[in-house]
Amino acid sequence: MELTKYNNHRSTKYLNWLRNRPCVISGQKAECTHHIRLGTNGGTALKPSDYFCIPLLHEFHTVGPQALHIIGEDSFLKKFNLNKTELFVKCLSQYLIDKFDTHIQLRDITDEALLEVIVKLLEEKDPFKVSSKKNKPKKDNVAVPKVSITQSEFYQKAKELKRIKDKEIRAKLKAQKIVTISKPLMDKDFYEKAKEAKRVKDRKLRDKNREKMSQYRKEQYKKMKELKRT
Repeated sequence: MELTKYNNHRSTKYLNWLRNRPCVISGQKAECTHHIRLGTNGGTALKPSDYFCIPLLHEFHTVGPQALHIIGEDSFLKKFNLNKTELFVKCLSQYLIDKFDTHIQLRDITDEALLEVIVKLLEEKDPFKVSSKKNKPKKDNVAVPKVSITQSEFYQKAKELKRIKDKEIRAKLKAQKIVTISKPLMDKDFYEKAKEAKRVKDRKLRDKNREKMSQYRKEQYKKMKELKRT
Protein backbone atom coordinates (compact mmCIF):
# COMPACT_ATOMS: atom_id res chain seq x y z
CA MET A 1 0.00 0.00 0.00
CA GLU A 2 1.47 3.34 -1.03
CA LEU A 3 1.95 5.90 1.72
CA THR A 4 0.00 8.46 -0.29
CA LYS A 5 -3.12 6.28 -0.04
CA TYR A 6 -3.49 6.51 3.73
CA ASN A 7 -6.07 8.74 5.36
CA ASN A 8 -4.75 11.91 6.93
CA HIS A 9 -4.87 10.95 10.61
CA ARG A 10 -4.26 13.12 13.66
CA SER A 11 -3.31 11.88 17.14
CA THR A 12 -2.08 14.27 19.82
CA LYS A 13 -1.41 11.30 22.13
CA TYR A 14 0.90 9.68 19.59
CA LEU A 15 2.81 12.92 18.90
CA ASN A 16 3.28 13.56 22.63
CA TRP A 17 4.54 10.00 23.05
CA LEU A 18 6.87 10.43 20.07
CA ARG A 19 8.46 13.57 21.55
CA ASN A 20 9.65 11.46 24.46
CA ARG A 21 11.37 8.95 22.17
CA PRO A 22 15.08 9.11 21.23
CA CYS A 23 16.03 11.40 18.35
CA VAL A 24 16.54 9.22 15.24
CA ILE A 25 19.92 10.89 14.61
CA SER A 26 21.54 11.48 18.01
CA GLY A 27 19.74 8.93 20.20
CA GLN A 28 19.12 11.65 22.80
CA LYS A 29 15.63 12.47 24.07
CA ALA A 30 13.80 14.21 21.24
CA GLU A 31 12.59 17.82 21.47
CA CYS A 32 10.12 17.85 18.58
CA THR A 33 8.56 15.77 15.83
CA HIS A 34 8.71 16.24 12.08
CA HIS A 35 6.07 15.16 9.55
CA ILE A 36 7.82 13.61 6.55
CA ARG A 37 6.26 14.99 3.37
CA LEU A 38 8.47 13.16 0.88
CA GLY A 39 6.42 10.31 -0.62
CA THR A 40 3.66 10.48 2.00
CA ASN A 41 0.10 11.83 2.04
CA GLY A 42 0.70 15.52 2.70
CA GLY A 43 -0.73 18.16 0.42
CA THR A 44 -0.91 21.88 -0.14
CA ALA A 45 -1.29 23.52 3.29
CA LEU A 46 -2.00 20.05 4.72
CA LYS A 47 0.44 18.13 6.92
CA PRO A 48 0.95 14.42 6.28
CA SER A 49 -0.64 11.90 8.62
CA ASP A 50 0.71 11.76 12.16
CA TYR A 51 1.73 8.18 11.33
CA PHE A 52 4.51 9.66 9.23
CA CYS A 53 6.46 11.49 11.94
CA ILE A 54 9.97 11.08 13.30
CA PRO A 55 11.39 12.40 16.61
CA LEU A 56 14.28 14.88 16.36
CA LEU A 57 16.34 17.35 18.34
CA HIS A 58 15.92 20.99 17.34
CA GLU A 59 19.51 20.85 16.11
CA PHE A 60 18.52 18.33 13.44
CA HIS A 61 15.09 19.81 12.81
CA THR A 62 15.55 23.54 12.30
CA VAL A 63 18.60 25.22 13.85
CA GLY A 64 21.70 23.16 13.06
CA PRO A 65 23.78 23.46 9.85
CA GLN A 66 22.56 20.01 8.79
CA ALA A 67 18.97 20.54 9.98
CA LEU A 68 16.20 18.99 7.92
CA HIS A 69 14.50 22.32 7.22
CA ILE A 70 17.81 23.78 6.02
CA ILE A 71 19.10 21.08 3.66
CA GLY A 72 15.70 19.61 2.71
CA GLU A 73 14.08 16.23 3.43
CA ASP A 74 15.62 14.33 0.53
CA SER A 75 19.17 15.46 1.35
CA PHE A 76 18.58 14.88 5.07
CA LEU A 77 17.37 11.29 4.63
CA LYS A 78 20.25 10.48 2.29
CA LYS A 79 22.91 12.15 4.46
CA PHE A 80 21.95 10.18 7.56
CA ASN A 81 20.97 7.04 5.61
CA LEU A 82 17.42 6.98 6.95
CA ASN A 83 14.65 4.73 5.64
CA LYS A 84 11.46 6.64 6.36
CA THR A 85 9.09 3.64 6.14
CA GLU A 86 11.32 1.61 8.43
CA LEU A 87 11.31 4.47 10.95
CA PHE A 88 7.51 4.76 10.80
CA VAL A 89 7.16 1.01 11.44
CA LYS A 90 9.64 1.11 14.33
CA CYS A 91 7.93 4.03 16.09
CA LEU A 92 4.36 2.84 15.56
CA SER A 93 5.08 -0.76 16.58
CA GLN A 94 6.74 0.48 19.80
CA TYR A 95 3.71 2.70 20.43
CA LEU A 96 1.49 -0.39 20.17
CA ILE A 97 3.67 -2.16 22.73
CA ASP A 98 3.86 0.75 25.17
CA LYS A 99 0.22 1.78 25.05
CA PHE A 100 -1.65 -1.45 24.27
CA ASP A 101 0.83 -4.22 25.14
CA THR A 102 0.41 -5.49 21.58
CA HIS A 103 3.38 -7.17 19.91
CA ILE A 104 3.56 -7.76 16.19
CA GLN A 105 5.63 -10.69 14.96
CA LEU A 106 5.51 -11.03 11.19
CA ARG A 107 8.25 -12.54 9.08
CA ASP A 108 9.03 -12.30 5.38
CA ILE A 109 6.95 -9.17 4.98
CA THR A 110 7.93 -5.77 3.58
CA ASP A 111 7.99 -2.62 5.69
CA GLU A 112 5.14 -1.21 3.59
CA ALA A 113 2.93 -4.24 4.26
CA LEU A 114 3.86 -4.25 7.95
CA LEU A 115 2.99 -0.57 8.20
CA GLU A 116 -0.45 -1.29 6.78
CA VAL A 117 -1.02 -3.98 9.43
CA ILE A 118 0.09 -1.64 12.22
CA VAL A 119 -2.12 1.19 11.01
CA LYS A 120 -5.17 -1.09 10.93
CA LEU A 121 -4.44 -2.25 14.47
CA LEU A 122 -4.09 1.31 15.69
CA GLU A 123 -7.36 2.35 14.08
CA GLU A 124 -9.11 -0.52 15.84
CA LYS A 125 -7.58 0.11 19.28
CA ASP A 126 -7.32 3.90 19.33
CA PRO A 127 -8.86 5.50 16.25
CA PHE A 128 -6.91 8.47 15.05
CA LYS A 129 -8.91 11.53 14.06
CA VAL A 130 -9.18 11.77 10.28
CA SER A 131 -8.44 15.20 8.87
CA SER A 132 -9.59 15.83 5.31
CA LYS A 133 -9.64 19.25 3.70
CA LYS A 134 -12.20 18.07 1.14
CA ASN A 135 -14.71 16.80 3.71
CA LYS A 136 -13.95 19.29 6.43
CA PRO A 137 -17.04 21.41 7.19
CA LYS A 138 -16.65 25.09 6.73
CA LYS A 139 -16.36 27.09 9.93
CA ASP A 140 -18.29 30.26 10.51
CA ASN A 141 -15.13 32.28 10.51
CA VAL A 142 -15.38 35.86 11.61
CA ALA A 143 -14.22 37.91 8.66
CA VAL A 144 -11.16 39.98 9.43
CA PRO A 145 -11.35 43.07 7.23
CA LYS A 146 -8.30 44.01 5.24
CA VAL A 147 -6.98 47.36 6.33
CA SER A 148 -5.30 49.60 3.78
CA ILE A 149 -2.29 51.52 5.04
CA THR A 150 -3.90 54.79 3.91
CA GLN A 151 -7.01 54.00 5.96
CA SER A 152 -5.19 53.17 9.19
CA GLU A 153 -5.35 55.35 12.26
CA PHE A 154 -1.55 55.67 12.34
CA TYR A 155 -1.39 56.86 8.74
CA GLN A 156 -4.10 59.46 9.23
CA LYS A 157 -2.42 60.83 12.37
CA ALA A 158 0.94 61.01 10.61
CA LYS A 159 -0.67 62.71 7.62
CA GLU A 160 -2.33 65.31 9.83
CA LEU A 161 0.93 65.93 11.72
CA LYS A 162 2.78 66.39 8.42
CA ARG A 163 0.12 68.85 7.26
CA ILE A 164 0.58 70.92 10.44
CA LYS A 165 4.38 70.88 10.12
CA ASP A 166 4.17 71.96 6.46
CA LYS A 167 1.86 74.81 7.41
CA GLU A 168 4.29 75.98 10.10
CA ILE A 169 7.21 75.91 7.67
CA ARG A 170 5.25 77.85 5.03
CA ALA A 171 4.25 80.45 7.61
CA LYS A 172 7.85 80.78 8.75
CA LEU A 173 9.10 81.18 5.20
CA LYS A 174 6.43 83.74 4.48
CA ALA A 175 7.34 85.70 7.61
CA GLN A 176 10.93 85.82 6.43
CA LYS A 177 9.72 86.92 2.99
CA ILE A 178 11.33 83.95 1.30
CA VAL A 179 8.98 83.16 -1.54
CA THR A 180 11.24 81.57 -4.15
CA ILE A 181 14.84 80.38 -4.31
CA SER A 182 15.56 83.24 -6.67
CA LYS A 183 16.03 85.51 -3.60
CA PRO A 184 19.50 86.52 -2.35
CA LEU A 185 22.00 83.86 -1.26
CA MET A 186 21.14 84.27 2.46
CA ASP A 187 17.47 83.59 1.69
CA LYS A 188 18.41 80.61 -0.45
CA ASP A 189 20.49 79.14 2.38
CA PHE A 190 17.62 79.50 4.83
CA TYR A 191 15.22 77.91 2.36
CA GLU A 192 17.53 74.96 1.80
CA LYS A 193 17.98 74.47 5.54
CA ALA A 194 14.25 74.64 6.12
CA LYS A 195 13.68 72.24 3.24
CA GLU A 196 16.23 69.79 4.63
CA ALA A 197 14.71 70.06 8.11
CA LYS A 198 11.31 69.28 6.63
CA ARG A 199 12.76 66.31 4.75
CA VAL A 200 14.28 64.90 7.95
CA LYS A 201 11.02 65.31 9.86
CA ASP A 202 9.06 63.69 7.04
CA ARG A 203 11.47 60.74 7.00
CA LYS A 204 11.12 60.26 10.75
CA LEU A 205 7.33 60.37 10.45
CA ARG A 206 7.38 57.80 7.64
CA ASP A 207 9.68 55.49 9.60
CA LYS A 208 7.52 55.80 12.71
CA ASN A 209 4.37 55.18 10.71
CA ARG A 210 5.94 52.17 8.97
CA GLU A 211 6.96 50.69 12.34
CA LYS A 212 3.48 51.19 13.79
CA MET A 213 1.85 49.67 10.71
CA SER A 214 4.13 46.66 10.96
CA GLN A 215 3.11 46.15 14.58
CA TYR A 216 -0.55 46.66 13.67
CA ARG A 217 -0.38 44.03 10.92
CA LYS A 218 1.31 41.55 13.28
CA GLU A 219 -1.46 42.07 15.82
CA GLN A 220 -4.11 41.58 13.12
CA TYR A 221 -2.35 38.42 11.92
CA LYS A 222 -2.26 37.02 15.49
CA LYS A 223 -5.95 37.79 15.94
CA MET A 224 -6.76 36.05 12.66
CA LYS A 225 -4.78 32.95 13.69
CA GLU A 226 -6.55 32.86 17.06
CA LEU A 227 -9.93 33.10 15.31
CA LYS A 228 -9.02 30.24 12.98
CA ARG A 229 -8.06 28.04 15.94
CA THR A 230 -11.45 28.52 17.58
